Amino acid sequence: MAATVALTFDDGPNPDATPRLLALLERHGATATFFIWGERAALHPEIAREVVAAGHSVQPHCWAHVSHWTLDATAIREDIERITALLAELGAPDPTLWRPPYGRLLRGESAAIAAERGLALAGWTVSSEDWEGRDGATMHAEIAPLIEAQEEAVVLLHDGHRETGPVPRRPDASNTVELVRLLLEAGGAAFAPLRGGLGDSLSEGPP
Repeated sequence: MAATVALTFDDGPNPDATPRLLALLERHGATATFFIWGERAALHPEIAREVVAAGHSVQPHCWAHVSHWTLDATAIREDIERITALLAELGAPDPTLWRPPYGRLLRGESAAIAAERGLALAGWTVSSEDWEGRDGATMHAEIAPLIEAQEEAVVLLHDGHRETGPVPRRPDASNTVELVRLLLEAGGAAFAPLRGGLGDSLSEGPP
């Protein structure tokens, strides 16, 4: 296992997975980073407050989960302003990071908007691709060697899933909960919040 592992969760809070993940992290004395989807937090503010109260790093993901490649600078500014305002209402400390949806940056705009707000664009070094619905053991077998090969690993995970609309690829985020359990029980690493940005791992476009 890498010396330091940052578990980072996108698309929450979620009333099923997020409390289960908080319990797991507490049991193992681990802290993580949650990139909050504003529309979901507006539906489940009590869960977002639980994440804050547990001492995890709470950072903006988006208000609406829309790729920056399809937005203009005005829309991107409105989106980040709306989610950061909500996080402040929920008691989160001032944010330092920002992970836009899909890791996509609008060329010449997203980075400038992040800089205006003193936010580091946050990427990752290992993607679990948990949204595809594979079971936790399969994902663990795939990503554990990648994590072990790095001194500092940043793992992309998702505690949220589609709650309405068409049938998603996974009915819930239980596979992510199982993957996190396996990672935590493997031991051998310090699990800590993401401190830096890794913005160069994000995709600038549109292509």
